[in-house]
Amino acid sequence: MLIHKLNFPSLYRYSTDYGMFHFCIADSEHDWREGTEQYRFIEKCLASVDRQKQPWLIFVAHRVLGYSSDYWYGQEGSFEEPMGRESLQKLWQKYKVDIAFYGHVHNYERTCPIYQSKCVNTEKSHYSGIVNGTIHVVVGGAGSHLSEFSQVKPNWSLYRDYDWGFVKMTAFNHSSLLFEYKKSRDGNVYDTFTISRDYKDVLACVHDGCEASTLAS
Repeated sequence: MLIHKLNFPSLYRYSTDYGMFHFCIADSEHDWREGTEQYRFIEKCLASVDRQKQPWLIFVAHRVLGYSSDYWYGQEGSFEEPMGRESLQKLWQKYKVDIAFYGHVHNYERTCPIYQSKCVNTEKSHYSGIVNGTIHVVVGGAGSHLSEFSQVKPNWSLYRDYDWGFVKMTAFNHSSLLFEYKKSRDGNVYDTFTISRDYKDVLACVHDGCEASTLAS
């Protein structure tokens, strides 16, 4: 496993390569908004991935910078850490982040592939071709007390579980990935999805993910 500091003070942010995965781990206890040092770190980390070597790009943070229908976030009416996705979603989209993971909330929840709070894919368990958005996963059921969900279940929330558990990801190659959520009590799989794609799909443009261009006459 290779850990890269990317020329910034480490704090609790870093990047690491593991097999065909490139992880960008942000420090959610420090400011992540555009213009901050950490925002620059996140963009540099996402941009640095060589997707010929690490085709699967993963974003990780402790606090929920993406999406969660936990009771507390529901009470706030935001379903996120304040200014989380507003600040970062254009980076997730531009660099085609496959999956974003969060803790802090002690339950499990998986979203659809999402951008700007809207599902960009109607599938629920198998994604093929250009996915067009990032799948956000809260996997905070590692111990302590469990966190209640809001009574409101947003359309982007595909699976919620009030239990202790963990996630396993298996990258078979550049084109095929298996995601499994397992409960700690028995190790059985309770939520799963697969991604199948061609390598060209990794490089293809997604909505708001590529620079605008014009045709010269």
